[in-house]
Amino acid sequence: MIRQWNKSFIKLYFKIAAGIIVAVTVNIIFTFSLTDNLFRNYFEKQVKDQISSTLFSSDFGISILLDKGDLKSVQRMVEKIGAYSFIKIIRVYDLHDTILSSNNKAEIGKILKNEHVKKVIKENRLQYFHSDFKKKKFEAAAPIKGIAYSQINKNDIIGVVFVEANTSSFEGVLLKNHDLFLKKYIISGTLLLLGILILLVYIIFLPITKLSNAVNEVSNGDYKHEIIHNLNEEFGYLIQNFNSMIKKINIRDMELKEVKYKLEEQNEILEQKVDERTKEVKLTQEVTIKSLAVLAETRDNETGMHIYRTKSYVRVLAEHLKDHPKFSNHLNKATIELIVDSAQLHDIGKVGIPDNILMKPGKLTKEEFEEMKKHTTYGRDAILKAEKIMGTNSFLRFAKEIAYSHHEKWDGLGYPRGLVGEEIPISARLMAMADVYDALMSKRHYKEAFTHEKTMKIILEGNGRTMPEHFDPHVLEAFKKLNHKFQEIHLEFPDSNE
Repeated sequence: MIRQWNKSFIKLYFKIAAGIIVAVTVNIIFTFSLTDNLFRNYFEKQVKDQISSTLFSSDFGISILLDKGDLKSVQRMVEKIGAYSFIKIIRVYDLHDTILSSNNKAEIGKILKNEHVKKVIKENRLQYFHSDFKKKKFEAAAPIKGIAYSQINKNDIIGVVFVEANTSSFEGVLLKNHDLFLKKYIISGTLLLLGILILLVYIIFLPITKLSNAVNEVSNGDYKHEIIHNLNEEFGYLIQNFNSMIKKINIRDMELKEVKYKLEEQNEILEQKVDERTKEVKLTQEVTIKSLAVLAETRDNETGMHIYRTKSYVRVLAEHLKDHPKFSNHLNKATIELIVDSAQLHDIGKVGIPDNILMKPGKLTKEEFEEMKKHTTYGRDAILKAEKIMGTNSFLRFAKEIAYSHHEKWDGLGYPRGLVGEEIPISARLMAMADVYDALMSKRHYKEAFTHEKTMKIILEGNGRTMPEHFDPHVLEAFKKLNHKFQEIHLEFPDSNE
Protein backbone atom coordinates (compact mmCIF):
# COMPACT_ATOMS: atom_id res chain seq x y z
CA MET A 1 0.00 0.00 0.00
CA ILE A 2 2.80 2.44 0.87
CA ARG A 3 4.38 1.93 -2.56
CA GLN A 4 1.18 3.13 -4.27
CA TRP A 5 1.00 6.40 -2.40
CA ASN A 6 1.74 9.55 -4.31
CA LYS A 7 5.15 10.76 -3.11
CA SER A 8 4.11 14.42 -3.26
CA PHE A 9 1.19 13.70 -0.93
CA ILE A 10 3.47 11.90 1.52
CA LYS A 11 5.72 14.95 1.61
CA LEU A 12 2.69 17.22 2.01
CA TYR A 13 1.35 15.35 5.00
CA PHE A 14 4.76 15.18 6.64
CA LYS A 15 4.93 18.96 6.27
CA ILE A 16 1.43 19.31 7.77
CA ALA A 17 2.37 17.06 10.70
CA ALA A 18 5.61 18.97 11.28
CA GLY A 19 3.76 22.26 11.07
CA ILE A 20 1.24 21.19 13.70
CA ILE A 21 4.00 20.04 16.04
CA VAL A 22 5.73 23.39 15.63
CA ALA A 23 2.40 25.15 16.22
CA VAL A 24 1.90 23.23 19.48
CA THR A 25 5.40 24.26 20.62
CA VAL A 26 4.88 27.89 19.67
CA ASN A 27 1.50 27.83 21.37
CA ILE A 28 3.07 26.73 24.66
CA ILE A 29 6.00 29.18 24.44
CA PHE A 30 3.97 32.28 23.65
CA THR A 31 0.81 31.58 25.63
CA PHE A 32 2.05 33.49 28.66
CA SER A 33 2.86 36.59 26.62
CA LEU A 34 -0.37 36.51 24.59
CA THR A 35 -2.54 35.92 27.63
CA ASP A 36 -0.89 38.76 29.51
CA ASN A 37 -1.54 41.16 26.61
CA LEU A 38 -5.14 39.96 26.37
CA PHE A 39 -5.81 40.64 30.03
CA ARG A 40 -3.94 43.97 29.92
CA ASN A 41 -5.99 45.25 26.95
CA TYR A 42 -9.22 44.08 28.54
CA PHE A 43 -8.20 45.68 31.84
CA GLU A 44 -7.45 49.05 30.21
CA LYS A 45 -10.80 49.05 28.43
CA GLN A 46 -12.72 48.24 31.61
CA VAL A 47 -10.98 51.00 33.58
CA LYS A 48 -11.61 53.54 30.83
CA ASP A 49 -15.29 52.55 30.52
CA GLN A 50 -15.81 52.74 34.30
CA ILE A 51 -14.11 56.12 34.70
CA SER A 52 -15.80 57.49 31.59
CA SER A 53 -19.22 56.35 32.82
CA THR A 54 -18.66 57.92 36.25
CA LEU A 55 -17.32 61.16 34.82
CA PHE A 56 -19.88 61.81 32.12
CA SER A 57 -22.88 60.63 34.12
CA SER A 58 -22.26 63.60 36.42
CA ASP A 59 -21.21 66.07 33.71
CA PHE A 60 -24.72 67.26 32.82
CA GLY A 61 -25.81 67.70 36.45
CA ILE A 62 -22.71 69.71 37.31
CA SER A 63 -23.18 71.88 34.22
CA ILE A 64 -26.70 72.87 35.34
CA LEU A 65 -25.63 73.63 38.91
CA LEU A 66 -22.53 75.54 37.80
CA ASP A 67 -24.55 77.54 35.28
CA LYS A 68 -26.84 78.60 38.14
CA GLY A 69 -23.88 79.46 40.34
CA ASP A 70 -24.89 76.88 42.97
CA LEU A 71 -21.37 75.96 44.09
CA LYS A 72 -22.58 74.37 47.32
CA SER A 73 -24.62 71.78 45.40
CA VAL A 74 -21.69 71.25 43.04
CA GLN A 75 -19.45 70.56 46.04
CA ARG A 76 -21.93 68.04 47.45
CA MET A 77 -22.02 66.21 44.12
CA VAL A 78 -18.22 66.24 43.87
CA GLU A 79 -17.86 64.84 47.40
CA LYS A 80 -20.37 62.10 46.59
CA ILE A 81 -18.42 61.08 43.47
CA GLY A 82 -15.11 61.38 45.34
CA ALA A 83 -16.33 58.81 47.85
CA TYR A 84 -15.94 56.02 45.29
CA SER A 85 -13.01 53.79 46.20
CA PHE A 86 -11.27 54.18 42.88
CA ILE A 87 -11.56 58.01 42.76
CA LYS A 88 -8.41 59.65 44.07
CA ILE A 89 -9.03 63.25 42.96
CA ILE A 90 -12.04 65.00 41.46
CA ARG A 91 -12.01 68.74 40.81
CA VAL A 92 -14.13 71.33 39.02
CA TYR A 93 -11.99 74.05 37.33
CA ASP A 94 -13.09 77.37 35.94
CA LEU A 95 -11.52 78.71 32.74
CA HIS A 96 -8.63 80.35 34.65
CA ASP A 97 -7.24 77.28 36.46
CA THR A 98 -9.08 78.15 39.69
CA ILE A 99 -10.55 75.16 41.55
CA LEU A 100 -14.25 75.78 42.19
CA SER A 101 -14.91 72.44 43.86
CA SER A 102 -12.87 69.41 44.98
CA ASN A 103 -13.12 66.27 47.11
CA ASN A 104 -10.16 67.85 48.95
CA LYS A 105 -11.73 71.01 50.37
CA ALA A 106 -8.31 72.53 51.03
CA GLU A 107 -7.85 72.96 47.28
CA ILE A 108 -11.00 75.05 46.75
CA GLY A 109 -10.18 78.57 45.57
CA LYS A 110 -6.58 77.73 44.68
CA ILE A 111 -5.05 78.01 41.24
CA LEU A 112 -3.60 74.69 40.13
CA LYS A 113 -2.51 74.46 36.51
CA ASN A 114 -3.36 71.20 34.78
CA GLU A 115 -2.22 70.40 31.22
CA HIS A 116 -5.20 68.10 30.57
CA VAL A 117 -7.66 70.83 31.60
CA LYS A 118 -5.85 73.31 29.35
CA LYS A 119 -6.12 70.95 26.37
CA VAL A 120 -9.86 70.51 26.90
CA ILE A 121 -10.39 74.30 26.97
CA LYS A 122 -7.95 75.16 24.19
CA GLU A 123 -8.91 72.38 21.78
CA ASN A 124 -12.59 72.24 22.79
CA ARG A 125 -12.35 68.47 23.27
CA LEU A 126 -15.45 66.54 24.32
CA GLN A 127 -13.25 64.26 26.43
CA TYR A 128 -9.61 63.63 27.33
CA PHE A 129 -8.04 60.49 28.74
CA HIS A 130 -4.49 59.78 29.91
CA SER A 131 -3.37 56.52 31.47
CA ASP A 132 -0.19 55.29 33.12
CA PHE A 133 -0.96 51.77 34.30
CA LYS A 134 2.58 51.17 35.50
CA LYS A 135 2.01 53.92 38.06
CA LYS A 136 -1.59 52.66 38.53
CA LYS A 137 -2.91 56.09 37.51
CA PHE A 138 -5.73 57.09 35.14
CA GLU A 139 -6.67 60.72 34.36
CA ALA A 140 -9.73 62.05 32.55
CA ALA A 141 -11.14 65.51 31.81
CA ALA A 142 -14.36 66.73 30.20
CA PRO A 143 -15.78 70.20 29.45
CA ILE A 144 -18.75 71.58 31.35
CA LYS A 145 -21.11 73.26 28.91
CA GLY A 146 -23.26 76.30 29.60
CA ILE A 147 -26.85 77.03 28.51
CA ALA A 148 -25.94 76.65 24.82
CA TYR A 149 -25.19 72.98 25.48
CA SER A 150 -25.93 71.79 21.93
CA GLN A 151 -23.36 74.16 20.41
CA ILE A 152 -19.81 72.84 20.16
CA ASN A 153 -17.61 75.91 20.39
CA LYS A 154 -15.22 77.45 22.87
CA ASN A 155 -17.61 80.14 24.09
CA ASP A 156 -20.06 77.76 25.80
CA ILE A 157 -17.45 75.99 28.03
CA ILE A 158 -17.90 77.30 31.58
CA GLY A 159 -15.62 74.84 33.36
CA VAL A 160 -13.85 71.48 33.30
CA VAL A 161 -14.29 68.32 35.40
CA PHE A 162 -10.98 66.55 36.14
CA VAL A 163 -10.68 63.07 37.66
CA GLU A 164 -7.63 61.08 38.75
CA ALA A 165 -8.31 57.44 39.57
CA ASN A 166 -6.32 54.66 41.21
CA THR A 167 -6.50 51.51 39.07
CA SER A 168 -5.41 49.08 41.78
CA SER A 169 -8.95 48.13 42.77
CA PHE A 170 -9.79 47.23 39.17
CA GLU A 171 -6.62 45.26 38.60
CA GLY A 172 -7.17 42.90 41.49
CA VAL A 173 -10.69 41.96 40.29
CA LEU A 174 -9.86 41.59 36.61
CA LEU A 175 -6.65 39.57 36.97
CA LYS A 176 -7.60 37.19 39.76
CA ASN A 177 -8.50 34.37 37.30
CA HIS A 178 -5.38 34.90 35.18
CA ASP A 179 -3.65 31.64 36.13
CA LEU A 180 -6.77 29.54 35.69
CA PHE A 181 -7.40 30.98 32.23
CA LEU A 182 -3.76 30.41 31.29
CA LYS A 183 -3.86 26.71 32.20
CA LYS A 184 -7.12 26.14 30.34
CA TYR A 185 -5.73 27.93 27.29
CA ILE A 186 -2.61 25.74 27.15
CA ILE A 187 -4.45 22.47 27.71
CA SER A 188 -7.34 23.11 25.31
CA GLY A 189 -5.08 24.53 22.60
CA THR A 190 -2.67 21.62 22.78
CA LEU A 191 -5.42 18.99 22.74
CA LEU A 192 -7.14 20.70 19.82
CA LEU A 193 -3.99 20.80 17.69
CA LEU A 194 -3.13 17.19 18.49
CA GLY A 195 -6.66 16.17 17.59
CA ILE A 196 -6.32 17.87 14.22
CA LEU A 197 -3.09 15.96 13.61
CA ILE A 198 -4.79 12.64 14.37
CA LEU A 199 -7.69 13.44 12.03
CA LEU A 200 -5.36 14.36 9.20
CA VAL A 201 -3.26 11.19 9.49
CA TYR A 202 -5.94 8.56 10.14
CA ILE A 203 -9.11 9.91 8.47
CA ILE A 204 -8.04 12.05 5.53
CA PHE A 205 -4.61 10.79 4.54
CA LEU A 206 -5.42 7.32 3.15
CA PRO A 207 -8.57 8.02 1.07
CA ILE A 208 -7.17 11.28 -0.29
CA THR A 209 -4.05 9.43 -1.40
CA LYS A 210 -6.18 6.84 -3.22
CA LEU A 211 -8.11 9.57 -4.95
CA SER A 212 -4.88 11.34 -5.86
CA ASN A 213 -3.49 8.23 -7.53
CA ALA A 214 -6.77 7.67 -9.39
CA VAL A 215 -6.87 11.27 -10.64
CA ASN A 216 -3.32 10.88 -11.94
CA GLU A 217 -4.37 7.77 -13.88
CA VAL A 218 -7.44 9.48 -15.34
CA SER A 219 -5.42 12.56 -16.28
CA ASN A 220 -3.17 10.23 -18.28
CA GLY A 221 -6.18 9.00 -20.26
CA ASP A 222 -7.11 5.85 -18.31
CA TYR A 223 -10.90 6.34 -18.13
CA LYS A 224 -11.38 2.68 -17.05
CA HIS A 225 -9.50 3.14 -13.78
CA GLU A 226 -11.42 2.03 -10.66
CA ILE A 227 -10.56 2.57 -6.97
CA ILE A 228 -10.84 -0.56 -4.77
CA HIS A 229 -12.01 0.36 -1.24
CA ASN A 230 -13.89 -0.87 1.81
CA LEU A 231 -14.89 2.53 3.26
CA ASN A 232 -18.51 3.11 4.31
CA GLU A 233 -18.32 6.67 5.52
CA GLU A 234 -18.21 9.98 3.62
CA PHE A 235 -15.01 9.13 1.73
CA GLY A 236 -16.48 5.77 0.69
CA TYR A 237 -19.45 7.61 -0.81
CA LEU A 238 -17.04 10.01 -2.55
CA ILE A 239 -14.97 7.17 -4.04
CA GLN A 240 -18.09 5.33 -5.28
CA ASN A 241 -19.23 8.45 -7.07
CA PHE A 242 -15.74 8.92 -8.49
CA ASN A 243 -15.77 5.39 -9.96
CA SER A 244 -19.24 5.96 -11.42
CA MET A 245 -18.11 9.26 -12.90
CA ILE A 246 -15.12 7.69 -14.64
CA LYS A 247 -17.34 5.07 -16.29
CA LYS A 248 -19.67 7.73 -17.61
CA ILE A 249 -16.77 9.86 -18.82
CA ASN A 250 -15.54 7.04 -20.99
CA ILE A 251 -18.98 6.72 -22.61
CA ARG A 252 -19.54 10.44 -23.00
CA ASP A 253 -16.12 11.30 -24.31
CA MET A 254 -16.94 10.53 -27.92
CA GLU A 255 -20.42 11.98 -27.61
CA LEU A 256 -19.02 15.25 -26.32
CA LYS A 257 -16.58 15.50 -29.18
CA GLU A 258 -19.40 15.10 -31.66
CA VAL A 259 -21.63 17.60 -29.83
CA LYS A 260 -18.77 20.09 -29.65
CA TYR A 261 -18.32 19.94 -33.40
CA LYS A 262 -22.04 20.50 -34.01
CA LEU A 263 -22.19 23.35 -31.54
CA GLU A 264 -19.27 25.10 -33.15
CA GLU A 265 -20.98 24.73 -36.51
CA GLN A 266 -24.25 26.15 -35.24
CA ASN A 267 -22.75 28.85 -33.05
CA GLU A 268 -22.02 31.28 -35.85
CA ILE A 269 -25.53 30.85 -37.27
CA LEU A 270 -27.13 31.38 -33.86
CA GLU A 271 -25.07 34.50 -33.14
CA GLN A 272 -26.12 35.98 -36.46
CA LYS A 273 -29.79 35.25 -35.75
CA VAL A 274 -29.55 36.72 -32.25
CA ASP A 275 -28.01 39.91 -33.61
CA GLU A 276 -30.73 40.20 -36.23
CA ARG A 277 -33.49 39.56 -33.69
CA THR A 278 -32.00 42.08 -31.24
CA LYS A 279 -31.93 44.75 -33.91
CA GLU A 280 -35.53 43.96 -34.88
CA VAL A 281 -36.74 44.19 -31.26
CA LYS A 282 -34.90 47.47 -30.68
CA LEU A 283 -36.23 48.93 -33.92
CA THR A 284 -39.78 47.85 -33.02
CA GLN A 285 -39.39 49.40 -29.58
CA GLU A 286 -38.10 52.68 -30.99
CA VAL A 287 -40.89 52.84 -33.59
CA THR A 288 -43.48 52.16 -30.87
CA ILE A 289 -42.12 54.90 -28.63
CA LYS A 290 -41.89 57.44 -31.45
CA SER A 291 -45.42 56.65 -32.65
CA LEU A 292 -46.97 56.97 -29.21
CA ALA A 293 -44.97 60.11 -28.43
CA VAL A 294 -46.10 61.78 -31.66
CA LEU A 295 -49.68 60.77 -30.82
CA ALA A 296 -49.40 62.50 -27.46
CA GLU A 297 -47.89 65.58 -29.10
CA THR A 298 -50.77 65.92 -31.56
CA ARG A 299 -53.20 66.07 -28.64
CA ASP A 300 -51.21 68.83 -26.93
CA ASN A 301 -49.49 70.64 -29.79
CA GLU A 302 -48.56 73.71 -27.76
CA THR A 303 -45.77 71.72 -26.13
CA GLY A 304 -43.97 71.48 -29.50
CA MET A 305 -40.56 69.99 -28.86
CA HIS A 306 -41.38 69.32 -25.19
CA ILE A 307 -40.96 65.54 -25.44
CA TYR A 308 -37.56 65.83 -27.14
CA ARG A 309 -36.25 68.32 -24.60
CA THR A 310 -37.51 66.41 -21.56
CA LYS A 311 -35.89 63.13 -22.66
CA SER A 312 -32.61 65.04 -23.05
CA TYR A 313 -32.97 66.55 -19.56
CA VAL A 314 -33.60 63.08 -18.14
CA ARG A 315 -30.50 61.70 -19.86
CA VAL A 316 -28.29 64.48 -18.45
CA LEU A 317 -29.60 63.89 -14.90
CA ALA A 318 -29.31 60.09 -15.13
CA GLU A 319 -25.76 60.16 -16.49
CA HIS A 320 -24.72 62.52 -13.69
CA LEU A 321 -26.33 60.42 -10.91
CA LYS A 322 -25.36 56.92 -12.11
CA ASP A 323 -22.27 56.87 -9.84
CA HIS A 324 -24.10 58.30 -6.80
CA PRO A 325 -24.47 55.71 -3.96
CA LYS A 326 -28.24 56.26 -3.89
CA PHE A 327 -28.64 55.59 -7.62
CA SER A 328 -25.72 53.35 -8.71
CA ASN A 329 -27.69 50.12 -8.18
CA HIS A 330 -30.53 51.40 -10.39
CA LEU A 331 -28.85 53.42 -13.12
CA ASN A 332 -26.54 51.80 -15.66
CA LYS A 333 -26.05 52.18 -19.38
CA ALA A 334 -28.95 49.85 -20.31
CA THR A 335 -31.51 51.23 -17.82
CA ILE A 336 -30.61 54.83 -18.67
CA GLU A 337 -31.38 54.18 -22.34
CA LEU A 338 -34.74 52.59 -21.43
CA ILE A 339 -35.64 55.43 -19.06
CA VAL A 340 -34.69 58.09 -21.62
CA ASP A 341 -36.75 56.41 -24.35
CA SER A 342 -39.68 55.87 -21.98
CA ALA A 343 -39.60 59.54 -20.91
CA GLN A 344 -41.19 60.45 -24.24
CA LEU A 345 -44.38 58.70 -23.11
CA HIS A 346 -44.83 60.63 -19.85
CA ASP A 347 -47.94 62.46 -21.15
CA ILE A 348 -49.38 59.65 -23.29
CA GLY A 349 -52.41 59.62 -21.01
CA LYS A 350 -53.45 63.06 -22.30
CA VAL A 351 -55.03 61.34 -25.28
CA GLY A 352 -57.85 60.47 -22.91
CA ILE A 353 -58.46 64.08 -21.74
CA PRO A 354 -61.33 65.92 -23.48
CA ASP A 355 -60.32 68.74 -25.84
CA ASN A 356 -62.34 71.36 -23.96
CA ILE A 357 -60.08 70.76 -20.93
CA LEU A 358 -56.78 69.99 -22.62
CA MET A 359 -56.98 72.99 -24.97
CA LYS A 360 -58.69 75.42 -22.58
CA PRO A 361 -56.95 78.83 -22.83
CA GLY A 362 -57.82 79.96 -19.33
CA LYS A 363 -57.34 78.57 -15.82
CA LEU A 364 -58.96 75.18 -15.20
CA THR A 365 -61.76 74.84 -12.67
CA LYS A 366 -61.30 72.48 -9.73
CA GLU A 367 -63.41 69.82 -11.49
CA GLU A 368 -61.51 70.29 -14.75
CA PHE A 369 -58.15 70.01 -12.98
CA GLU A 370 -59.25 66.77 -11.31
CA GLU A 371 -60.08 65.41 -14.77
CA MET A 372 -56.72 66.66 -16.10
CA LYS A 373 -54.88 64.79 -13.31
CA LYS A 374 -56.38 61.55 -14.59
CA HIS A 375 -53.96 61.61 -17.53
CA THR A 376 -51.44 59.84 -15.26
CA THR A 377 -53.87 56.99 -14.67
CA TYR A 378 -54.93 56.86 -18.32
CA GLY A 379 -51.28 56.55 -19.35
CA ARG A 380 -50.61 53.81 -16.78
CA ASP A 381 -53.72 51.86 -17.85
CA ALA A 382 -52.82 52.05 -21.54
CA ILE A 383 -49.37 50.60 -20.84
CA LEU A 384 -50.88 47.89 -18.60
CA LYS A 385 -53.06 46.80 -21.52
CA ALA A 386 -49.99 46.69 -23.72
CA GLU A 387 -48.26 44.50 -21.12
CA LYS A 388 -51.08 41.96 -21.27
CA ILE A 389 -50.52 41.63 -25.00
CA MET A 390 -46.73 41.93 -25.19
CA GLY A 391 -45.73 40.61 -21.78
CA THR A 392 -43.93 42.56 -19.04
CA ASN A 393 -40.49 43.88 -19.93
CA SER A 394 -38.15 46.56 -18.65
CA PHE A 395 -39.15 49.05 -21.33
CA LEU A 396 -42.84 48.89 -20.41
CA ARG A 397 -42.00 48.97 -16.69
CA PHE A 398 -40.16 52.29 -16.95
CA ALA A 399 -42.77 53.74 -19.29
CA LYS A 400 -45.50 52.79 -16.80
CA GLU A 401 -43.57 54.27 -13.85
CA ILE A 402 -42.99 57.57 -15.61
CA ALA A 403 -46.52 57.96 -17.02
CA TYR A 404 -48.14 57.18 -13.66
CA SER A 405 -45.81 58.90 -11.17
CA HIS A 406 -44.13 61.89 -12.84
CA HIS A 407 -46.46 64.30 -10.97
CA GLU A 408 -45.69 62.78 -7.55
CA LYS A 409 -43.78 65.10 -5.19
CA TRP A 410 -41.02 64.28 -2.70
CA ASP A 411 -43.02 65.82 0.18
CA GLY A 412 -46.09 63.69 -0.60
CA LEU A 413 -48.26 66.49 -2.03
CA GLY A 414 -48.29 65.18 -5.59
CA TYR A 415 -50.76 62.98 -7.47
CA PRO A 416 -52.25 60.48 -8.22
CA ARG A 417 -51.21 58.53 -5.09
CA GLY A 418 -49.46 61.08 -2.89
CA LEU A 419 -46.24 59.03 -2.71
CA VAL A 420 -43.54 60.28 -0.33
CA GLY A 421 -39.75 60.32 -0.78
CA GLU A 422 -38.19 57.08 -2.03
CA GLU A 423 -41.63 55.55 -2.57
CA ILE A 424 -41.51 57.43 -5.89
CA PRO A 425 -39.69 55.43 -8.63
CA ILE A 426 -36.31 56.90 -9.61
CA SER A 427 -37.39 57.21 -13.26
CA ALA A 428 -40.38 59.36 -12.21
CA ARG A 429 -38.20 61.55 -9.95
CA LEU A 430 -35.94 62.35 -12.88
CA MET A 431 -38.94 63.02 -15.14
CA ALA A 432 -40.55 65.32 -12.55
CA MET A 433 -37.56 67.68 -12.61
CA ALA A 434 -37.34 67.63 -16.41
CA ASP A 435 -41.09 68.23 -16.84
CA VAL A 436 -41.29 71.15 -14.38
CA TYR A 437 -38.23 72.89 -15.81
CA ASP A 438 -39.52 72.66 -19.37
CA ALA A 439 -43.04 73.74 -18.40
CA LEU A 440 -41.69 76.88 -16.73
CA MET A 441 -39.38 77.65 -19.65
CA SER A 442 -42.11 77.17 -22.30
CA LYS A 443 -44.98 79.36 -23.44
CA ARG A 444 -48.44 77.96 -22.81
CA HIS A 445 -51.91 79.23 -23.66
CA TYR A 446 -52.29 80.12 -19.99
CA LYS A 447 -48.78 81.64 -19.37
CA GLU A 448 -45.77 83.27 -20.99
CA ALA A 449 -42.37 81.53 -21.05
CA PHE A 450 -40.03 82.32 -18.13
CA THR A 451 -36.33 83.04 -18.51
CA HIS A 452 -33.79 80.46 -17.39
CA GLU A 453 -32.85 82.66 -14.43
CA LYS A 454 -36.43 83.02 -13.25
CA THR A 455 -37.05 79.30 -13.74
CA MET A 456 -33.99 78.53 -11.61
CA LYS A 457 -35.23 80.87 -8.89
CA ILE A 458 -38.68 79.24 -8.83
CA ILE A 459 -37.29 75.68 -8.65
CA LEU A 460 -34.61 76.42 -6.05
CA GLU A 461 -36.55 78.92 -3.90
CA GLY A 462 -40.20 78.23 -4.71
CA ASN A 463 -43.14 80.38 -5.73
CA GLY A 464 -45.96 78.70 -3.83
CA ARG A 465 -47.02 76.42 -6.67
CA THR A 466 -43.57 74.95 -7.31
CA MET A 467 -41.32 74.38 -4.27
CA PRO A 468 -37.83 72.85 -3.86
CA GLU A 469 -39.22 70.26 -1.43
CA HIS A 470 -41.25 68.81 -4.30
CA PHE A 471 -38.06 67.20 -5.71
CA ASP A 472 -35.67 64.47 -4.61
CA PRO A 473 -32.86 66.46 -2.86
CA HIS A 474 -30.17 64.56 -4.79
CA VAL A 475 -31.91 65.25 -8.10
CA LEU A 476 -32.32 68.91 -7.11
CA GLU A 477 -28.61 69.14 -6.30
CA ALA A 478 -27.75 67.57 -9.66
CA PHE A 479 -30.04 70.08 -11.41
CA LYS A 480 -28.21 72.98 -9.71
CA LYS A 481 -24.89 71.70 -11.10
CA LEU A 482 -26.31 70.93 -14.56
CA ASN A 483 -28.66 73.90 -15.06
CA HIS A 484 -26.59 75.39 -17.90
CA LYS A 485 -26.87 72.11 -19.82
CA PHE A 486 -30.64 72.29 -19.34
CA GLN A 487 -30.58 75.77 -20.85
CA GLU A 488 -28.49 74.55 -23.80
CA ILE A 489 -30.95 71.72 -24.49
CA HIS A 490 -33.91 74.13 -24.42
CA LEU A 491 -32.16 76.34 -26.95
CA GLU A 492 -31.32 73.33 -29.16
CA PHE A 493 -34.96 72.22 -29.44
CA PRO A 494 -37.01 75.48 -29.54
CA ASP A 495 -40.79 75.47 -29.91
CA SER A 496 -42.18 76.75 -33.19
CA ASN A 497 -43.83 79.68 -31.38
CA GLU A 498 -40.55 80.91 -29.89
